[in-house]
Amino acid sequence: MRNNIAADDPAITELLQRLYAVISFEEGGDPDFEGLEQVFSRHARITRVTPEATDYLEPQSFLQMTRNLVELGAYTSFHELEVARRVQRFGRVAQVWSVYETRCNRLARTPLGRGVNSIQLIHESGGWRVLGLSWDETHTEQCLPIEQLAEGESHGQG
Repeated sequence: MRNNIAADDPAITELLQRLYAVISFEEGGDPDFEGLEQVFSRHARITRVTPEATDYLEPQSFLQMTRNLVELGAYTSFHELEVARRVQRFGRVAQVWSVYETRCNRLARTPLGRGVNSIQLIHESGGWRVLGLSWDETHTEQCLPIEQLAEGESHGQG
């Protein structure tokens, strides 16, 4: 996996930067819910894998789940940062492997977790949109070095 994330298609890079920006928010703020709606295709599917369960969500149910977590105080701030990316594109579809770190806020030095987002993109309505997003949540005790994640090796329990 390439660590030079600026080398990709500028429109795909812009969408991915926007995706990470709209889910991140500082203390006392909220995620950019309107922006979240704009990055996803209306046909999108979001899949979150946790040790407890797998959640299969449509954009609206993902937005509602996120709102509920913020309102309940489960998240008072959140920052997700892309650290490496690999893009495979064919015509109007693209597959992105996006290595990320989560932090409690933008200035935090230590990541809460690391992982890889599998993001499927489609070019529709004049621009790129997220058609599929899936990830398996990790936590600090499971954090792998970025170099291992960036190499694209298989890790975990499968």
